Amino acid sequence: MTPKEALKGKKVFIYARVSTDGQEGTLPDQIKTVEKGLKELGFSGKPEIYSEQFSGTRNPIENDKFRPQLAAMIEAALASKKPAVIVVRDIQRFSRDPYDLGELYNPLRRKDIPIVSINERIVLGTKTNPVPQSDLIGPILVTVGGTEVSTRMLQTKQGLARSKDKGILQGSAPLFYRKEVLEPRRELDRLIQAGVGITEASRRLGKSTSFARKNRDKINQIVAEGNRDILNDWFDTLELVRDYQNELNEDDRGSRATRRMKTVVRMVSGYLNNPNAGFPKPTRADLEEYYNNFTLYKVKKKR
Repeated sequence: MTPKEALKGKKVFIYARVSTDGQEGTLPDQIKTVEKGLKELGFSGKPEIYSEQFSGTRNPIENDKFRPQLAAMIEAALASKKPAVIVVRDIQRFSRDPYDLGELYNPLRRKDIPIVSINERIVLGTKTNPVPQSDLIGPILVTVGGTEVSTRMLQTKQGLARSKDKGILQGSAPLFYRKEVLEPRRELDRLIQAGVGITEASRRLGKSTSFARKNRDKINQIVAEGNRDILNDWFDTLELVRDYQNELNEDDRGSRATRRMKTVVRMVSGYLNNPNAGFPKPTRADLEEYYNNFTLYKVKKKR
């Protein structure tokens, strides 16, 4: 059965899918590609279109929150009074997992609803009209795509593990307030220890009460999970980084931000965000190493 034969006299359901926000703009292009392919195959009717942003490794049978548009399309195709066919740009739009492909497609296959791939020019056969070559190639194409996704996910997890070993954590490091005479968090702690209330402490520091409350909670958390020696080491490290930034007149954000300083702060972000997590306390030598050899430590661009 050819794609043209699969479309003849059928109600056409188009399914389009992208995985990420960055790909969202490609949905209209994906649908246009399918519509153009349908026209080239001689189809002149009005297809029913379903599209969504979701990973192709998600299975709506496993969780009804996954790929609701796919589930709705399958339900509509199965309920169609007119013989139906599902059309996708490529077979990986339907699924990126060969096991899910079988689970999702079997109800359609039993009802003689084929899947046509425009780009690959293949038709997944049905129980009544099997297409041996396509039924072999289809799962292979899905497996190739799924393997790529799985490998990428594994590499991401491994990269995060290596980053944590180096002292990196996801999320922004604290601000360093390098233009201020006193390190405000250390000064806040001194005022609180002296019995000064949050409102008065924030006034003396020239900061908002939300700043004072947020950092009071952070200080209390560090002490509760560790002790005051760890807290003082944390204050020392904040001052170490800010003094280094002042010395070089560079920041990790804003108009004076440099790649070198961004790399320095990234490499010590694990300790700065959680000094109780077991990361090594950064030294001046560490900062110089990250700064001078930043190309070894900077974030690698995705290809």
